[in-house]
Amino acid sequence: MPIFFDRLRKKDTPQTSELEEYRLRLDYIQNRLEKVRQLFDMECDPEKIESLIYEEKALMIRLNHLIKTAKSTNLNVHDENMRFTPK
Repeated sequence: MPIFFDRLRKKDTPQTSELEEYRLRLDYIQNRLEKVRQLFDMECDPEKIESLIYEEKALMIRLNHLIKTAKSTNLNVHDENMRFTPK
C-alpha cells in the first residue's frame, strides 16, 4: 500500500476496513481528476494542455484498476457519491 494514503485515514480510527481504504483511494483519485479537469479548462499553453491530458489518462487508468481490484475482492465501491465513472 502506498504511504501517501495513510495520511488520508481518519485519525480517530486506528485501522480502517478494506472497503473504507478503497473508498479513500477512490475519493483521492476523483478529487485529482476534478482538479486536472479544472486546470484543463483554464489553461492556454499547448504543452501544459498536453500534460494535463496525459495526467487525466493516467488517473483514469488508476481509477479503472482500483475498481477492477475492488470487484475481484467482491467489494462494492460504487455508490451514489461516485462523481466520475471510467470510460
